[in-house]
Amino acid sequence: MGPKAKAWNDLLRELTALRKQDLLRRARDESAGAGGKQDLLTAACDALWIGLIVTDDAMNIRYANGAAAVFLSARREALSGAALTSHLKDPAAASALQGLADGTSRGRIVIESGLGAGREEAVFRVSARRLRQGEGAASLILIEDVTQQRIADKARNAFVAQATHELRTPLTNIRLYVEDLIDKPDADPPTRAKHLDVVNQEARRLERIVGDMLSVSEIEAGTMKLATDDVRLTTLFHDLEADFAFPARSKNITLKFVLPPKLPVIVGDRDKIVLAVSNLIGNALKYTPEGGGVTVTVHDDSGTVRIDVADSGIGIAEEECELVFERFYRSKDARIGGITGSGLGLALARQVVRLHGGDITLTSELNKGSTFTLTLPARAPMSLAA
Repeated sequence: MGPKAKAWNDLLRELTALRKQDLLRRARDESAGAGGKQDLLTAACDALWIGLIVTDDAMNIRYANGAAAVFLSARREALSGAALTSHLKDPAAASALQGLADGTSRGRIVIESGLGAGREEAVFRVSARRLRQGEGAASLILIEDVTQQRIADKARNAFVAQATHELRTPLTNIRLYVEDLIDKPDADPPTRAKHLDVVNQEARRLERIVGDMLSVSEIEAGTMKLATDDVRLTTLFHDLEADFAFPARSKNITLKFVLPPKLPVIVGDRDKIVLAVSNLIGNALKYTPEGGGVTVTVHDDSGTVRIDVADSGIGIAEEECELVFERFYRSKDARIGGITGSGLGLALARQVVRLHGGDITLTSELNKGSTFTLTLPARAPMSLAA
């Protein structure tokens, strides 16, 4: 066909070349897209705070993210291709995971182990599942650090046990004295007055314990608020003196309140301030041996009210003077082993006082006694008074 045929052949060759170029471009785009997705997936796995491991049918590690390397105390490069069981220092965990490779374990495996992390309190939850069966089988293992959860559970259980014991004691006393009054309807007035005094004091003790527990819940939920109003300190301290007179007498402890001639009226939450000061006085009586003394001294220092609660008790070691303000903490002093306590009073007292814009500090000397100093502004901060 001469020139026309040549022109058509040239067009076909150009079309074929264009098609090849288009196919190559699409292949490059798809390859780049796949690589980008792979890079994104790898970055996402590395960002996880949970350890992620993929193993083959022989339990050799095919992939491990950064968190897994940290939990196994190994370099990430050293994990690739290594046997997972060789990096598990806990025989029970290694045996359980080996069951996936052997096919003896089916479904999901969940165990808790220390994994030999080098910390005695470390606890990890290891979850594993078979991904595929037969040739080319693989397993997925997840590792979560649950140490803080277990510490919190332990502290919560200890608190419940202590709180239950503290609730049982006043309830038992109330029941016994009420039953005695019922059995002796003709008891003389002094006996009846004594019994009713005990019932009243134990009821107040229950009220304080329940108040502490409710305050802990408010603090944990972040909902503790102050119902601020004028607080007449003279009346407040006279009430406290009456409340603690019987517990002091029952332990043969001299309880003294040293108040200035005139106390200011401050702005704050009366119930919360009573809770804080009551915890300080109650602790002083609790840890002061029979025959000792507790002195509550109040100072009006030009815009600041300072309350010193000093005792002649067993004292607190210097290294524990800040720790005692932590929730659930109890001193390691062997002498308090038989003294009940929830480990909440001082933590609540400081929290409440700080909400008022004040603070609680402690000075103590072993075998000589302790002095807790509570300071409160005479006027609450504007944010609290509003």
